[in-house]
Order: sequence, then C-alpha cells, then structure tokens
Amino acid sequence: MGCSKKTGYPGSYHRKKGGELYRRPVPPELGEMGEAEMDALLQRNGLEIVCIKTEKVYESCKQVETNEEVTDLSSIASGEIEDVWCIDAELVIDDKHPFTCEKIPNTNRARVSFFYRFRFAFIDQAGQKFFTSPPIFFERTVILSDRIFDPRLFVQCEVFLDCFECFVSGPQEVTCCIGKLILIKLVALVQLLVPSYGFCPEPDFCTQVEAECPDFEPDWPPFPPQDDLVPNGPIEPV
Repeated sequence: MGCSKKTGYPGSYHRKKGGELYRRPVPPELGEMGEAEMDALLQRNGLEIVCIKTEKVYESCKQVETNEEVTDLSSIASGEIEDVWCIDAELVIDDKHPFTCEKIPNTNRARVSFFYRFRFAFIDQAGQKFFTSPPIFFERTVILSDRIFDPRLFVQCEVFLDCFECFVSGPQEVTCCIGKLILIKLVALVQLLVPSYGFCPEPDFCTQVEAECPDFEPDWPPFPPQDDLVPNGPIEPV
C-alpha cells in the first residue's frame, strides 16, 4: 500500500495496524463533503487544517482544601493585636524546598508535594508590623484511573494558593485561612489536526528601558529675557 497525500483531511480514510479502515470524526456542518468542497469551505472562512504539536490532557482532577495556620506572635507583638489582614501566599521552590509531582510506582495513584509560605500585616500597640511564615510542607496523594499505567502519559500538577482571610484568634495570636486549589493531570505530547487562521500577527516593538535621568531639554535662549534688563520697561522701536 503506497502513501497518499490525501490522508491529511478530516473524513479521509486511514488504516489501523490490524487492517481496519476508519475515518476521523467530521463536524456535522461539513457532512459528507468531498475534499474539494471542504477545501473551498475552509478557504471561504479563511481557515486551513494544520498539524500542531502540543500537550493533550487525557484525565484530570482537582483537590480543594483550606488550612488554618495559627501563628503565635508573642515574641514580636507589643501588647494585644488590634487588627490583621492577609497579604499573599506563594510557593517556595528551591534546592531545599522541591516541588514534586509524580506517579507512585505500581499503583493508580499520584503524589504532589510542595512548600509554601504566607504573609500578613497586623497592628499592635506599637503600630503596623509584617509577618512572613517559614516554609510549610504540604503533600497529597490522589487516585486516578488505570490510564496512569500507560508509560506514555506523565503527571502534571498545578497549584494555586490564596490567603483569603486572617483574624485575631488570641491576644497575641493570628489565624490565617490558606486556600489551595490543586490540579492533577495525565498529559502526553501529541500531534493534533486543528483549524487555523494562520500565523499570529507581527507584534509591536518592545518598550525599551530608558535611562533613569530624563533627557535634558534646556530653554532657548539660555540668557536672561531682554525685558528684565530695562528698568522702565521694554524699549519701543523708533
């Protein structure tokens, strides 16, 4: 069986390894159009079918949690704490605090672990102060389908943090609510046929970083105005 240049269109036939013929799904609006009619339709809409290389998500799940982080401020607070508010929460990723997202071998489970910290501001008897927590470790294990056993799929994790509320829970104690949204996906790098409007337009030029001092634009002429040199006002022309 020879190669054909006509196999790159939706609706054209392809042969599986077992010899069975099949076709890619065709959008309902295309119906049973021939390739020439399909080309004409795509051209009228400014479209073309292109092959792109991208990551495809085969399975995903989310984990949503809220943790109450209690902070004793007796070592830095002056008197009782009057008010407190969140600033932010962020991941801490470095050599000592790795971000891990992995399959657990020989199981249908995946594990994600990371470190994070949060910051808040508070007012005590001495005024406004700030607090940054040390890195806090967090780990979760989730169950996925048997698709996880496919070695061509890898686990991808995304973590979104939010310090959405802090409140005074004691004379010198603060409790912060840290929300965590964790997305866990089974992903593979694939090639897909997609409709395309062509390449992206040419971007604008970047804004360059200017010197700290602005350009010097002296007034001209740099001399005192002539009117100031005449005690009794300007000299009238003769």
